[in-house]
Amino acid sequence: KYIVEEIVPKSDPRNVHNTMCLLYSVIIAMKDNGLALEARDVVVTRVVTPFEKHFGSGGGTPTKELWGPILMLLDLQGNADKEVKRIDEYLGWALEEKNLVIKPAILESAFGAFGITPTAVLGEICFSLGRRRECSEYKDTLYSMAVTFMEKAISNSERIPFANMYAKRKLKEIRDVYN
Repeated sequence: KYIVEEIVPKSDPRNVHNTMCLLYSVIIAMKDNGLALEARDVVVTRVVTPFEKHFGSGGGTPTKELWGPILMLLDLQGNADKEVKRIDEYLGWALEEKNLVIKPAILESAFGAFGITPTAVLGEICFSLGRRRECSEYKDTLYSMAVTFMEKAISNSERIPFANMYAKRKLKEIRDVYN
């Protein structure tokens, strides 16, 4: 709460890369404690909106490629028991292989050091989609993808204790639900 309400508002709104780096751990903690929609609002308010205001939708920053998947995951988890308006878009995105590659690759270890790896985020998206009734036709594919991404997240985070522990815990959760 202190970071979101006290520190970030004092930061330069044009420095969205540093803001995203600062907030990433907070966003993951919020998500894991039932505050996914609130975390989504923080990302939109403190990262996406300032970026679009100062740089436009065509602007670039190293973390920009992660915003969509993070917002998607927060929407899916925050609305796990409710309708997700963009479910068809999310499913189409997840089934499109080109979307499931972390670019630039350095983000995997960099963000893993802040919390969880982006590959774990992709695994959680697939897992969340696979649990939804609207995606039942693709359930087996999505669960398989979730397992593959979590196994990759474990491998990618061997030297990053929290990220590794997180991916192992999520992989167990995925397997427990699926088996």
